[in-house]
Amino acid sequence: MKYNCSCCPCPLAAHMYSNVCIPFVFVCLPIGMRTWQGQRTRTGPRLTAKAGAASKLPLIEQFFLVMVRLRLGLDVVDLADRFELSPSTVSRLFTTWINLMYYKFAELPLWMSRKKVNKFMPPCFKEWYPTTRTIIDGTEFFVEQPSNLARQSATWSNYKNHNTVKALVCISPDGTVTHVSPIFEGSISDADLTQKSGLLPLLEHGDSVMANKGFDIQHMLTSIGVKLNIPPFRRGEQQFTPDQVVKTKKIAAVRIHVERAINRIKQYSLVAGVIPNSLWDVSEQIIHVCAFLTNFQPALVG
Repeated sequence: MKYNCSCCPCPLAAHMYSNVCIPFVFVCLPIGMRTWQGQRTRTGPRLTAKAGAASKLPLIEQFFLVMVRLRLGLDVVDLADRFELSPSTVSRLFTTWINLMYYKFAELPLWMSRKKVNKFMPPCFKEWYPTTRTIIDGTEFFVEQPSNLARQSATWSNYKNHNTVKALVCISPDGTVTHVSPIFEGSISDADLTQKSGLLPLLEHGDSVMANKGFDIQHMLTSIGVKLNIPPFRRGEQQFTPDQVVKTKKIAAVRIHVERAINRIKQYSLVAGVIPNSLWDVSEQIIHVCAFLTNFQPALVG
């Protein structure tokens, strides 16, 4: 193999290979996995296949291949050369593992109970916003221009001046990613994104949600007894009052952590760049897997 520590010119690859054990063990506990053969439906982690070149590659090395592609964004031709496989085998392996990881990670109870949120709540939240259950933000991912004209129009984002898909990312006060919505077209508003994200049924009476000014969603939350904490608006006034300035600074000081969490997700180069059309059918799985993998990193907020 061309990625071994003794001959790999990239120290990052060697470092990654030595740090995939925890997610690998979790994903591979029930290994009745078979390689993907091109079905375009999402039916679960047990995928139909036949034996081939992929079966000759040990599972840990297959997993490493997938992690390298996620982290470095290498294309299938490059990976095929490095792992001495055909590009089609690399593509099938990647799709197989992404679907398996997606369904395995979905089994984790990511959404934290009120009790757990309180237990791990950082001091800054305890002092200023003790009822915070989640901090939310929408983020866009660039996608290659679709050939389908309707999809081109739906995914066009005026804000990014590019075709994008958008997801809602929710974190707990300690920085753990606790919910990621399905992906939607990049033109969707923050309010519609929240409505369709699956977040609202997870909230409980007495919770509060923190967001930026774009999330005008208090009307959605009031009916379920949840408070929205966002920076204040001037509403025609020439400047903020002293109290509004203090509130803006307090929210900004703690809301920044959701942006840091999203930045962690986008450290995976495959989603930080332009997701190609060849990965459109698994783009949601890729984004979710990258988000879930950040929870294996050290705590974001101490």
